[in-house]
Amino acid sequence: MSETEIKYLLNDIALYNNRASFKKLYLFYYSKLFWFAKSFVKNDEAAEEIIDDVFLNLWVQRQRLTEINNFSNYCYVSVKNKSLTHISKAQLNQVNIDDVKIEIIDSAATGEDRLICGDVTKVINNSLNKLSDQCKVVFKLVKEDGLKYREVAELLNLSIKTVEYHMGNALKQISSGIANAQKNATIAQGKAFSEKR
Repeated sequence: MSETEIKYLLNDIALYNNRASFKKLYLFYYSKLFWFAKSFVKNDEAAEEIIDDVFLNLWVQRQRLTEINNFSNYCYVSVKNKSLTHISKAQLNQVNIDDVKIEIIDSAATGEDRLICGDVTKVINNSLNKLSDQCKVVFKLVKEDGLKYREVAELLNLSIKTVEYHMGNALKQISSGIANAQKNATIAQGKAFSEKR
């Protein structure tokens, strides 16, 4: 969904109380925000509750939605804050970003796309699994969720240089993984060809 479409939906909700537009926003952001909340609270039920709370607050204050400059960033910050509040209520005072666990998945692919891209996705996931958890979170927020480096830095309380460093590491690891996979595929093809002769 483009920024223009999001702005349109926000205006439709703020000015006309349009529930259908609100549902579209909710469905668009739900899975992205769910994994983010779950990376903090480690519990599906708590993550769902956090997302629902954030969107309930958005609906209650819907007349002010047009005042939000960057809705995506606003949602992530709201989920982070609600997650930390949930954790503090559970007697945990601080979350170390290195303890955040996520799984990189290709959530937008159709069945046919998964068949075609399955090997590449597997190589990318294997490459990313070799990285630190913090590096995985940075990569997912930037590449899968489309946040800018500055937004990720603010969201995770990191410097922009640290975000750049993590992205560089992730991209090097992925490049290396793809190069190794291509090399192995070429070797396998060569063996298969020589065995046919």
